[in-house]
Amino acid sequence: MLLIDKIAYENRLIELSPKIKSAFYLFLLIICFLTTPMIQGIISLIIGFATIYVTKVKVTRYFKWLLIPAPFLAISILTILFSISSQSSAFIFKIPVFNNYLGITSTSLTIGTKLFFRSFSCLICTYFFILTVPFHQILVVMKQARFPILLIELTMLMYRFIFIFADEFLIIKRAQEMRFGYRGLKNSYHSLGLMIKILFFQSFDRFNKMILSLEIKFFDGDFPL
Repeated sequence: MLLIDKIAYENRLIELSPKIKSAFYLFLLIICFLTTPMIQGIISLIIGFATIYVTKVKVTRYFKWLLIPAPFLAISILTILFSISSQSSAFIFKIPVFNNYLGITSTSLTIGTKLFFRSFSCLICTYFFILTVPFHQILVVMKQARFPILLIELTMLMYRFIFIFADEFLIIKRAQEMRFGYRGLKNSYHSLGLMIKILFFQSFDRFNKMILSLEIKFFDGDFPL
């Protein structure tokens, strides 16, 4: 069981209806999309502290989880903030680059600020949802909301393969560390290449075994939920 699943099954709101938590999550997303950065910041603080209290997660671990999508968010914001122009008057901060200027305009700064607070507040709300609603309850809510069966089954299969991928990754990494595979830069690159190669073949093999086991059980193409 992944740590996130363990937390989702042991949080203080486990007895609360998943439909109520799902509706609250959608309400928060709508608020985060429609309000100003100030309100989005307040929501982020409230929901962040509420998540730590409800899930009993350590503050340091929670912030480490928030840093996982940080590179993607930073790249998105930087591409919006910086622009190139031959005229310097439009920039509030600029750097000469050959015959042009690379800098930040007031418009890009406003858009970048709104994007940051909107994305960050939605991320905080999403963490609250996934840490308080176990996965099987999410599938039940999706079914009750009449999502397409194909979408629900794909979601379930992708979630299942997360466990397969994580299990194979830990086994291979532990074996490589026992053989000092990550001692030195050269060995680290070599071990990483081997891990990627083995992960691909091992995951594919586990997939074939799952298909074989389903065929033995006369799988008809539908997963009962």
